[in-house]
Amino acid sequence: MHHDTHIGSKIQSVFKQSGLTVSQFARLLEIQRTRIYQIFNSKTLDIDLLCKISDVLHYDFITEVYIKDREEIPTVINIQFQIIPEKLADFIKSINKLKQAGIVI
Repeated sequence: MHHDTHIGSKIQSVFKQSGLTVSQFARLLEIQRTRIYQIFNSKTLDIDLLCKISDVLHYDFITEVYIKDREEIPTVINIQFQIIPEKLADFIKSINKLKQAGIVI
């Protein structure tokens, strides 16, 4: 998660649009009302709780916050493979030759 993403604030924003009261929200999550305010102030949350909140609020926090924020990771991986494609191709050819020779399964 990016350092500037505050999951609690995002949950609070979606909660405000839900039309639920804090008491109703707490009851649906099966937690104490005071815990709701702790959630709103949290920078991180347990994944199980986040899934439950996503279900109750009908909002995909996992994709929105965690997965969306990691979109730059494949770029790093792609750059690494672009740098070494010839070595990788040579390696794959070597493995295929060993397979054909029956040395590698």
